[in-house]
Amino acid sequence: MLIRQVIPAFAWFIVALSLLPASLPTALGQEPPAAPPATSEPEAAPIETDDPATAPDEETRKRRLFKRLGPQALTPEEQREAARLSRIAAKQGTDPTAILGRVQVAYEYTALTRGSRTNTFVERVDLAYRGDWVLRVDAPQIWLDPNLPRASNQSGMSDLFARVGSLVYKAPGYAFFAGMDFGFPTAVYPALGLGKYTIGPLAATARAFPKLHSILFGFLEHQLSVGGDPSRQNVQFSHLGAIWNTVWSERWWTQVGPSFGLDWERNEKTNMNLEFEGGWSITREWRVFVHPAVGLWGRDVLGGYDWAVQAGARRMFPSF
Repeated sequence: MLIRQVIPAFAWFIVALSLLPASLPTALGQEPPAAPPATSEPEAAPIETDDPATAPDEETRKRRLFKRLGPQALTPEEQREAARLSRIAAKQGTDPTAILGRVQVAYEYTALTRGSRTNTFVERVDLAYRGDWVLRVDAPQIWLDPNLPRASNQSGMSDLFARVGSLVYKAPGYAFFAGMDFGFPTAVYPALGLGKYTIGPLAATARAFPKLHSILFGFLEHQLSVGGDPSRQNVQFSHLGAIWNTVWSERWWTQVGPSFGLDWERNEKTNMNLEFEGGWSITREWRVFVHPAVGLWGRDVLGGYDWAVQAGARRMFPSF
């Protein structure tokens, strides 16, 4: 039970940390102040004392700890490297804050609880407008094997997904994207979808770490049913996580990170998955990727599974 409390709290901390701007000059798009010239004399070590009158108080120690752990201001060289990493990640299709067009197809095999499994083929299209707004539409086709007595396999269209969002803030090494998600009950069979119209907010962040050639992405999604089949269970579900994306070159990348789900309609049951990804730009326009994942707990909760693997291809293109 302790791990179910610690890991979700850690995921929230990562998302909250990535939401913070590096510093006031950076947030305002200004250059950070120049560092004072170095001197040959070593700095004097701080004097530690147990005297309550001179020892730093608890609040001061917390501020110092947060200053060390929190985002740091970037030098001009680091800002240029951060911009390069963001540009490459956007072209590779891994940056959730990027405003770019996309055509993507992906196949996913998912092993669910009690031996059931699904094969899903998803067609995705992103249309970007003037570098400010993006409309995303996912059309999934599902083949379901429930692995139950007297239950036949089912296949067909699942629920349609749409997202509208905008890049609302950008600074060197940092970006913040916000939008709204919509779900439509287009599944041809009840078992292939939720049977509900859903709507909910979305937030995604990007924080560059130039020295590590990596970007930390954070995301938070929430969906709530607003209509649909009254005989189906209502939906209220939160999904959040963090992704550590390493840009090895213009052609190669890897990702790893946890994702956490919370089903408010089922007594706040939770799940946790650990996801990986490796990708390669096979041409100037096309990228291919493999995305394996394993469920840590909550495999019977919405969005949970025993394990899954996804493979696909995408092409990115500029906005209109």
